[in-house]
Amino acid sequence: MRRALRRFARLKFRTKLIVSYVFLITFPMILISYAYYKTSSDIILKHASDSMQEVVQKNNQYTDIVLNRVKDQSLSLLADPDLFQLFDRPPPTDLLELLQMDRKVSEILGTYYASEPSVESVQLVTSYYSFGGTAILTSRPTFVSVKPDKLHASKLYRDTLRADGKLIWIPTYDFAKQFDQEELRDLDPRYRYVFSASQLLKSSIVQDGVVKSWGERTENPLLLIGFNESFFRSPQAGKTALDGSYMFVVSPQGEIVAHPDIVKLTSTEAADWLDEAAAFKTGTAISQINGKKMLVCYDTSEITGWISVLVVPYDRLLSDLPLVHTYSLYIAAVLITVSIAVAYMISGWLTIPIRKLLVAIQLTGSGVFSTKIPEQSDLEFGILINKFNLMNEKISDLINENYETRLREKEAEIMALNLQLNPHFLYNTLNVINWMALERNEEAISKMLVCLSTMLQYTVKNKQEPVAFGDDSAWLKSYLHIMEQRYSGVFEARCEFELIPPDCKVPKMFLQPIVENAIIHGFALRTSGGLLRIAGHEEEGTLVFTVEDNGRGMDEETLAAALNPEAPGVGLANVMNRIKLLYGETYGATIRSAPDQGTRVTVRLPKRT
Repeated sequence: MRRALRRFARLKFRTKLIVSYVFLITFPMILISYAYYKTSSDIILKHASDSMQEVVQKNNQYTDIVLNRVKDQSLSLLADPDLFQLFDRPPPTDLLELLQMDRKVSEILGTYYASEPSVESVQLVTSYYSFGGTAILTSRPTFVSVKPDKLHASKLYRDTLRADGKLIWIPTYDFAKQFDQEELRDLDPRYRYVFSASQLLKSSIVQDGVVKSWGERTENPLLLIGFNESFFRSPQAGKTALDGSYMFVVSPQGEIVAHPDIVKLTSTEAADWLDEAAAFKTGTAISQINGKKMLVCYDTSEITGWISVLVVPYDRLLSDLPLVHTYSLYIAAVLITVSIAVAYMISGWLTIPIRKLLVAIQLTGSGVFSTKIPEQSDLEFGILINKFNLMNEKISDLINENYETRLREKEAEIMALNLQLNPHFLYNTLNVINWMALERNEEAISKMLVCLSTMLQYTVKNKQEPVAFGDDSAWLKSYLHIMEQRYSGVFEARCEFELIPPDCKVPKMFLQPIVENAIIHGFALRTSGGLLRIAGHEEEGTLVFTVEDNGRGMDEETLAAALNPEAPGVGLANVMNRIKLLYGETYGATIRSAPDQGTRVTVRLPKRT
C-alpha cells in the first residue's frame, strides 16, 4: 500500500488528476452496483422466503387438520360405551370368545377411523391379544399386527405408559425393530417405516348419572394408530416448482419423521438451524447442506410438535441475478470510458496555467525577477498569477532595500567597533587595582574587587535563561560580600544551599531583588544586629527557597505596594511575574511579614536539571 502511494506521489500532476477523476467516478459506481446487487438479492430472497414459508405453513395446516381430527376421534373413543363394555371384564381365555371380541372391536374402530384415508392401521393392543386385525379400513397391501407378547418390551409402550393416558406422537420407526418381529425384516421399507399416535386407553362412561371406569380386573389396552411417512408428501401437502428443493419432517430432537430419501428414515438430523427452529417455531435460515448453500424454511406443528422443513437451493432463488450483474458491468465500463475522456479534458484545462506558472518560477529562480505571466480569465488562476506577478515586483524591491540595509549595517558595525569598550580592558584594570590593594595589604578591598570581577563576568558572559543554580549562587554570594562590606556591622548573611543540587536550572539572579529589598528596606533603621538567612531545600520535586530577615517588616499597605506589578524598579513583583511566565501559575513567591517582626519570602520552583 505504501509503495503504491509513493508511486502515485511521483506521477505527473495531470496523471494524478486523471487517476483521481477515474477513481472518484468508478469507486461510487462500484459501490452503487454492489448495493443494487445486494438489495436485489435481499428482495428476491425475502419474496422467495415468504413464498416458501407459506408453502410450509400450508403443509402444516393441512396435516394439523387431519391429525387433529384423528386426535378428536381418539378422545371420542374413550367415551364409547360399547368399547367400555367389551373391556370391562377379565381377559377372555377362550379363543372363540377372543375372535368375537376382536370382530366387535374392529367394527367400533372402523366407525371412528374408516373415513380417514390417511390412517393406515388402528389397533388396540393388550398383553393377551392384538385387536383390530380384521379391520378393512387400511389401505396397506399387508396389514401387520403387533404381537401381544412383544408389546411391553418396546420403547413405544414405555413412552406411552409415561404419558399416563395422553395421546402422544411417535416419530417414524422401523416396525420390525420396534416390536422385535424378525419375520418382518424383509418387508418393503415403504410399509415397514411408520409413525404412530399412541395412547393408553383409560375409558370411562356416564351410566345412570354415575361415572364408571374400568376396574383393576381390566387391562388398559394401548391404542396404536399407524400412518405411513408418505402422508407428509401427499399432493395436499404442497409442492415447490424449484429444482433441487425437497421437504421433510423432523422432531425437535432431530428424529427424521418423513424424508424423500428413504435411507434417512429413522435416522437423526444434526443441523445447525435445528435449535433455532425448536426455539422460534417458525422462520427461515441459511445453512450448508452437503456442501451447498441452502435456504431452510420451517414451521412447527401445533398437534405433534414436529417441524416441517422445506429446503431450497440458494442459487436457484438468485438465478436471475447474474443478468443484473452483467448489466451493472456494462454500465460501469461505459462510465469508466466517459470518465477517462472527461478527466483528460479537465486535467488539460487545469494544468496549462500551472505549466505557465512553472516556467515563470524557473525564470524567477534563475534571477529574472522581471518575469510576468499574462493574466488569465479564470478567477482562481487569475488571482494566483496576479499574486505571482506582485510577488516578483516585491522581491525586486526587497532585494534593493536589502542591499541598502546591509550597507547601512556595515557602516554601523564599523562605528560600533570604534566606540566599543573591550571587556578585557575592564577586567585587566580591575586586576591591576587588585594587585595594588594586595601590595598595600588591603585584603578587604582585594576581596571586594574579586567579587565585583566575578559578578561582571557572570553578567556579561552568561546570556542564558535559566542558569545553573551553582553559578547563580556564586554570583549571589559575591553580591552579599560586597553588600556586607558596604553595610559593615549592620547585618550578617547566612547561605544554606547544601540541599540544592548545583546543576538545577533556575531563573537568572531570581533571589537578588529579594535580598536587595531585605538589605535596603528591612535593615534601613538598624545599625547592628541584622540577620539575613537565605536557605534552600527540596520537597517532592519542588525547589523551595526562603529569604528571611529580622528587619522592620512591612504593614499591609507597604506589602501591597511591593507586590504591585506597575511599581517602579525591579522588585518582588518582577520576580513573581518571571517565575509564573517561565513555569506557570503553580509556582511563584509568597511573602509573610508584619511590622517589627521581619519578613519571610518563600520561592517555589520546579526541579529541572
